[in-house]
Amino acid sequence: MKEIVAINGEIFDPQNAKISVFDRGFLYGDGIYEVTRSYSGVLYALEDHIDRLFNSGRMIGLEIGIDKRALQNELYRIYKIADPAQDNLYMRVIITRGEGKISLDTSSATKPNTVVIVRHLEKIDPSLYTSGMNIIAAKTQRNPKKSLDPNIKSGNYLNNVLALAEAKKAGAHDAMMVNRDGFVTEGTTWNIFIVKDQALITPPDDADILQGITRKTLRAICKSNDIKWLERQFTIEEAKKADECFATGTIKEVMAIRSIDGVAVGSGSPGPPGPMTLKIAQLYKKHVADYCKTARG
Repeated sequence: MKEIVAINGEIFDPQNAKISVFDRGFLYGDGIYEVTRSYSGVLYALEDHIDRLFNSGRMIGLEIGIDKRALQNELYRIYKIADPAQDNLYMRVIITRGEGKISLDTSSATKPNTVVIVRHLEKIDPSLYTSGMNIIAAKTQRNPKKSLDPNIKSGNYLNNVLALAEAKKAGAHDAMMVNRDGFVTEGTTWNIFIVKDQALITPPDDADILQGITRKTLRAICKSNDIKWLERQFTIEEAKKADECFATGTIKEVMAIRSIDGVAVGSGSPGPPGPMTLKIAQLYKKHVADYCKTARG
């Protein structure tokens, strides 16, 4: 495939894709984004990602300037230019408030800029699915919802960047973040689950988290498969003492967490994920396959 970048609908090679330094996304992180991926010619859960994009726009007062159906059609147009025959493509959709004079005042922006990046999805190390991630609990706290709601999926990601930098410095794969009360919220780009006594436990919707699309899908999967689902807050120590722990996200799908701060979760031994994590991963893969089959007609 060829990696392409679309700027306001015009297609560019990556080296020729440019945007003004006066764009507010660059100056202030004043923009929103979504990431989806393809499976065999289908952009997975695109409707959900577009819904969340529009919700982010609403929350920051950004008028996207196109309706949902038209945006969906435009994203498929761009995707097909890249190469729809290829599996596992990555698509990032960014909408900024646009260009204007240097000022915090949003009225200084002219019109939104839309940037779409399509490239081959980088392969994740398969051992992370068989042995799990080693993560840390970052000292960088999660932004509180009342300061900057994580459900605004914005370009302002410095909070997460700093947490991931901590993890890399510690030699870990990634980091989970806690809030000011010491409760686990989420990972740098993923939602977190622990398993205890055959129940899935994840922070509630009103916690300092982004309500992930994979997380929402798993809620429905658990309901239809009689798997106990609990939404409540939990601490770092509770996560370390859980039977199992795993991360979820559009790109990661379902990935086991092997250790937290060097403390093994569950057995902690190399090999397949715990039985519940493995079951959830299999059910999720089946859901994705069914979704794509339906989408292809």
